[in-house]
Amino acid sequence: MKQTSPHARRQSRNVSHVSARTFGRSRGFSLVEMLIALAICAALLVAVLSALVASFRAYQATTEQASTHVVGRIVMHRMMALVRNGVDFGPLPEDARDRFVLTDQFLFVDDDGREIQLRLDRGNSALLMRVDEGAEQLLLEGVRGPTDEVGASLGAFTLEYENGTKLVRASFDLTVEADDNASLTLEGDEVIPIRLVGSTAPRRLVW
Repeated sequence: MKQTSPHARRQSRNVSHVSARTFGRSRGFSLVEMLIALAICAALLVAVLSALVASFRAYQATTEQASTHVVGRIVMHRMMALVRNGVDFGPLPEDARDRFVLTDQFLFVDDDGREIQLRLDRGNSALLMRVDEGAEQLLLEGVRGPTDEVGASLGAFTLEYENGTKLVRASFDLTVEADDNASLTLEGDEVIPIRLVGSTAPRRLVW
């Protein structure tokens, strides 16, 4: 059996100790490296979360605007249809020489003799309808009427008369606050108003 010298054995032990130390250092990360990695991960998470919040808000804005526009247009078409089928209207101008009446309350009688009232309740931001002596029904929520430069209220309904008694045109000017009843916190609280403007004339004038 081959014998190794004491010097060769010492060299072998030194080499093995160096190899062990080198292998031990390669198995872990230093504290500085860990902190750098955590900082990079935190920056990436913040960027992803910001993009997610932005996408939620964009989705909310698009959904609210589309749904409010559809509902508002349905209500507007219904009101214009009622006016087209009306036979008597109010309020009348106080002076027969006046052609226009700006009001938040519109009264008319339809072909069946029903008295219908449309009213904008500015205090509760609601558009209401009442038939004959029945209770008022909610047509649309979150509704505002027009205002002038100093914030004074202008009529949501503009009635144009001829000879003080004959309605020739009725115009509507309403602004609706978008709301889809969503409750996700990440969506934010941005509200996109939609303006609804329409004009129509009683059908009997066309005939």
